[in-house]
Amino acid sequence: MRFIIAVLTLLTVSIAATSAFADEARPVYVEVAQQTETEYLLKWKIPPVMPAGQEPAVELRHNSCGLSDGSIAGRPAGLVGKKRYSCSQSNPVFSIELIYPRSNPALTSLVVYKSLDGDPLQVFSGPEKTLMELPLASSSAAVAKQYIVAGIEHILIGTDHLLFILCLMMIAGTFKRLVLTVTGFTLAHSITLSLATLNIFRLPTELVEFLIALSILLLAVEIIKHRRGGSAESFTWRYPVSVSAVFGLLHGFGFAVVLQELGLPVSMKIHALLFFNIGVELGQLAFIVGVLILVLTANKISQIGKHRVRLANITVYGIGICSAYWLLERSSAVF
Repeated sequence: MRFIIAVLTLLTVSIAATSAFADEARPVYVEVAQQTETEYLLKWKIPPVMPAGQEPAVELRHNSCGLSDGSIAGRPAGLVGKKRYSCSQSNPVFSIELIYPRSNPALTSLVVYKSLDGDPLQVFSGPEKTLMELPLASSSAAVAKQYIVAGIEHILIGTDHLLFILCLMMIAGTFKRLVLTVTGFTLAHSITLSLATLNIFRLPTELVEFLIALSILLLAVEIIKHRRGGSAESFTWRYPVSVSAVFGLLHGFGFAVVLQELGLPVSMKIHALLFFNIGVELGQLAFIVGVLILVLTANKISQIGKHRVRLANITVYGIGICSAYWLLERSSAVF
């Protein structure tokens, strides 16, 4: 497991290239609210990672429906907006289309349909799908699939969470300690994810994101000190499970921010929460397994072993630089 620090450099470099979008796993949010049997209000909210003028146009598609507020179809939607549609047919099965001027930069979509009667229905779609039919089915199987996929996508897109897991892997050192450390992190963030999502206890979003960046920076500093021989007996190295559990409580609030943004089906809140958490764990496990496979492969490449110390230093300092940047960036929102 010690050899892992020589391999993580490649991952850190690629992750650093997307540092500006850390924890930006929010989807394109589209809401269709039925006003009357023939009137619909279409609203959208697009993540600010989209450059100005590159936002998708959001359109409601059906032969019997047309714009009723003078809006022009086909133009970039802007980050936030709304349109009203009037249909000559009652309760039509229409579609929502996202029209990207160039291409979709890997953003998922969340479409919520609010009818005059009944619970809101919602569905997640991958970046490859830009046309979604409504009204939507809301079976238990559909909810399970949607929220598991959302959980997996969030952890794999959440750059800061991945860097934190990398730090835990480097600190754990042995496979047994790695299993215990990751388990502590998982149990802890599951607790706060549930508390925040069910509105039992919350923290301000800006504060959570700031503290997540701080947690990564603190672990990076601990790793650097350890490599210099100055933290062999520190609390972090002696009790990595406790450290991962404490910081896991914090990261759970970060996961909850995304889940709150996505929303939960009224009649299946607990199910959706459970499946989202399962998705997060599956994504986390896939990342760890991918790293370990990379390590085993790199073990067979002698050139990497010759530069192990140098590569390890680049890895740790790369993580520290990314987390320090996020800390400064997010401090403006807190202070």
